[in-house]
Amino acid sequence: MKNYNSKLKIKEASGKIFKTIFLLVIREFYLFFRNIYGLACHPFLTIRRIRREKDYFQVLLVFGLPVYFWLAAIVSLAVLRFLIGIRGRLGWIAHSLLWLVSGLTGLICFYLFYWLWLTYFNQKKIKEGGQSAG
Repeated sequence: MKNYNSKLKIKEASGKIFKTIFLLVIREFYLFFRNIYGLACHPFLTIRRIRREKDYFQVLLVFGLPVYFWLAAIVSLAVLRFLIGIRGRLGWIAHSLLWLVSGLTGLICFYLFYWLWLTYFNQKKIKEGGQSAG
């Protein structure tokens, strides 16, 4: 009987843990997509909100997006090369895709850091007592 009770407690505890993890994952995905949408529509307000909330996981997800995008492309190309059996040099299609993805990643990175710079500069100006630009 004692063994049955301990197994039941473990099962209940693991169920609560999985439920909590599931709810946290849903919350983080919601916040991530809300922040990505906000960066497309109103980047100044979104970056200011992210900085004000100090949610470092969201900062890592949102500002790491170009890196994740680039790494996904690299891994996809490596897996496809392995599955197709190509050794040595990249093909011209893979080479073109790598340049295209790298260019898009650079543009996304520039966009994010441009708005981050404007937000930081505007916050500094507000703290000094000046008027905000936005």
